[in-house]
Amino acid sequence: METIVATASRQELHGADTAALTEFVELSLGRSLLRRLGPDVAGVPGWSISPREALALLGSVTPTATASEIADRLAAADRALIVDRIGLPATVVQIAEVFALTTLELRLFCLVLAPELDGRYGTVMGVLQDDLTRRRPGLTLLAELVSSAGLSTWKLRRTIDAPTSAVSGGLIRPVDGDALAVDAGLAPAAAVIAHLLAPSIDDAVARSGARLHRPHRDDQPTLTDAEADAALRLRRHPGAHPIHLVGGGHATGWFTRLAAAVGLPLVVGDVEQAGTDAVADWTVLSRLAGAGLLVVGTSAVGPADRLAVADRLSRAADAVRLVVTDGERRPGSGPILRAPAITVAQRTDWWNQAADRNGVPLDPDDARRLAATAPIDPELIEQSITTARAYRDGQPTVAAVQRAARDLLPGPLPPGARRIEPVYGWDDLVLPTDRKDLLRAIPLHVLHAGQVLEEWGFAGRMPYGNGVAALFSGPSGTGKTMAAQIVAGALGVDLLQVDLSKTISKYIGETERNLDGLFDAAESAGAVLLFDEADAIFGKRTEVQDAHDRYANVEVAYLLQRMESFRGLAVLTSNMRQGIDDAFVRRLRFVVEFPLPDAAERQRIWDRAFPPDTPLASGMDIAALARRLPIAGGCIQNIALHAAFLAAAEAGPVSAGHILVAARRELVKIGMRNAERSLGDPAVVTP
Repeated sequence: METIVATASRQELHGADTAALTEFVELSLGRSLLRRLGPDVAGVPGWSISPREALALLGSVTPTATASEIADRLAAADRALIVDRIGLPATVVQIAEVFALTTLELRLFCLVLAPELDGRYGTVMGVLQDDLTRRRPGLTLLAELVSSAGLSTWKLRRTIDAPTSAVSGGLIRPVDGDALAVDAGLAPAAAVIAHLLAPSIDDAVARSGARLHRPHRDDQPTLTDAEADAALRLRRHPGAHPIHLVGGGHATGWFTRLAAAVGLPLVVGDVEQAGTDAVADWTVLSRLAGAGLLVVGTSAVGPADRLAVADRLSRAADAVRLVVTDGERRPGSGPILRAPAITVAQRTDWWNQAADRNGVPLDPDDARRLAATAPIDPELIEQSITTARAYRDGQPTVAAVQRAARDLLPGPLPPGARRIEPVYGWDDLVLPTDRKDLLRAIPLHVLHAGQVLEEWGFAGRMPYGNGVAALFSGPSGTGKTMAAQIVAGALGVDLLQVDLSKTISKYIGETERNLDGLFDAAESAGAVLLFDEADAIFGKRTEVQDAHDRYANVEVAYLLQRMESFRGLAVLTSNMRQGIDDAFVRRLRFVVEFPLPDAAERQRIWDRAFPPDTPLASGMDIAALARRLPIAGGCIQNIALHAAFLAAAEAGPVSAGHILVAARRELVKIGMRNAERSLGDPAVVTP
């Protein structure tokens, strides 16, 4: 959570008049300073300050005031502010009521809050504690400032260490660490300061790294019977323990909708993004907002942090309206709430409902396509449709909405992923007809998965999961990566290409964590996941001879499991099909071989290698190159690109000489030196 600097003026607590509060603080500090007045010895500028000089910082107390006079004034101020709460800022009154503060705890809270009101109070506290660096009050000073009859430092310590105290509730915290030592400085929680200074509780929650989701029932989709049963469980939950939410990445949105259906505001925080220390602030803000608390991301933090989060949430469960976490359930803790898998039919209904509300025409095929390729939550569906209106630059409605849905997806890509926007079409791919027909079938398995798997019941007969996995194998440059782009383009989604150098790690568990993030990102975005040179990570398992072999096999086993649970399209490319583990091959729905093109196919690739606007010299016989050079389409495209740059450097059209030079360079690069020597002179590309 961002640090709140103690520079607030006396009038900044939601615009309230803090005169009564500052008078109480100054009288409390002034009484203790008067007890310390002695010989009039000035402090050393910049190093120390005398009690008399400190007294001059307080506007409510003068050096000529008597102890009895200050005591009378303080008693009157205490009675009005603390007992009767007259002149206490409304936000402080709310805090006192929500946390059921006793008069003693309210006095302590106001004194601990003092350095936030004015930095001079921190200076005075440093003088009273004989150390100007100690600008936060410790228990010894607080016991003196409160000065209740019979209240010793030890009794005060026992009071605020009680399970129901302001300290246990998170309002007041030790400055350094969690230990409540006698000399430890105490400060208000950052959540408290954010609430006092922010214009609204929503803004205070946002400053803590979370968000406050308020229910808007009119905009919520209709609940299914299973969701209605889960909502009933929420209403009946006694609140003694946190609820453990299970269901993966979509569970957060599902539970948020469920809470909205029962009228429950919800503070939603991600500990992976905000850090585990923020959980304590979220519990405070949830109570102040009268909201439930949903904490996610615990699986991404270390074991010690997970235990700390679980402990904090367990202690908060009695006070917060509802505490929910996606963390691991410990024995004896709260119940489990399992988020159901969202069907394509349900998403189709969401798209239709949102389209009807916004007056956007969607025919049934469009709604089903969006449900299959944009698996987003209802609130993003609504935004996608309204946003699509802003940039419908001649696109079909469905394409504009798909684009808007991609743009609204939150968060950056995980490490090791690169987003590729498809630019190729089916006409750009030169393959035998049967292979091309097989590729065209892949998008159909994604678009009609809801009907075939869910409505027709084939999901129960899929032993390896409901996702679609395809292997594109063949020599380098034969169009495997291009084909993945074309399939993604046919679906109207992005292609996420995996950089294996940033995914595979030597540290135990790190590779699995990286892969999990990649699969989650692709699934939430509806993107096609591409593993180039997949044999590097999907390779065959080996005989275990050492710990490294054992862990490598664990990685492969994890991949098998993760591929089964992936609800999307994953494409693997490999130059050597025989290098892929047999267990993966059994789980693949498609295996497409990409052979080297024959002469006729190379001719077609050469004809398309130069864009229409490229100036070409007349009289070139590209067919000769197509016949003589048995190279892949990727090499042909490289030759065309190099020849174009050579021509541009000479300010002329692409000639036979340019193509010949470029071809020789490409052949040397790929190791075909005999073919390079056989090219001869430019006559090979002229009639």
